[in-house]
Amino acid sequence: MPHLATARRTAALAAAIGLALATAGCGTGSAGTEPRTSGATAESTPEARAAVSGGPAELPTFDPSSAVATYAEGFPVDLFPMPEGATLLASSAAPAPAPEDTKGSKSKPVPMTQVTLNLASGLPTSKVVAQAKQILVEQGFEQIAAPESSGLTAQTAFLRVSRTKAGEIQESLVVGVLDDGERRLASISGTVRTP
Repeated sequence: MPHLATARRTAALAAAIGLALATAGCGTGSAGTEPRTSGATAESTPEARAAVSGGPAELPTFDPSSAVATYAEGFPVDLFPMPEGATLLASSAAPAPAPEDTKGSKSKPVPMTQVTLNLASGLPTSKVVAQAKQILVEQGFEQIAAPESSGLTAQTAFLRVSRTKAGEIQESLVVGVLDDGERRLASISGTVRTP
């Protein structure tokens, strides 16, 4: 039974890391920019009233681009092979929307993929970050200043710039680590060139 509780705790913390990174603006889209609704406004919707009153409420749906304990379809496995001592918790890969400023361009935009990789490790935080840095630097990424850590134990970011006939391509990844006392939970997320 303790093993099951630990597994549930790990899964919950991994989801929390992904949510923290998404709402901190590390992903694209409007997740971090939409205004928050007040409690009074939220409770006025039928779904919220049902949940508050203890009635039936819909369970959240999960993105079909996600996979548990394996690399998701379309995830560039060569980009981030599993570090020593790490366990793969979940991953996702989905096409990134084309940039708006290239719509009038004659050249076709390079396809990009939004990726997320959640790992667990028994190594100290500094070693988890060092492993991620080594893997990404070997892939041609450079470490850059990271956004605010959003309560994570450590966070860093990486950028890879390449030039093609279509123009300059920028791939960026954020590595966040949360130390829960028993293990370190790492999330690597961002936008990379579609393999």
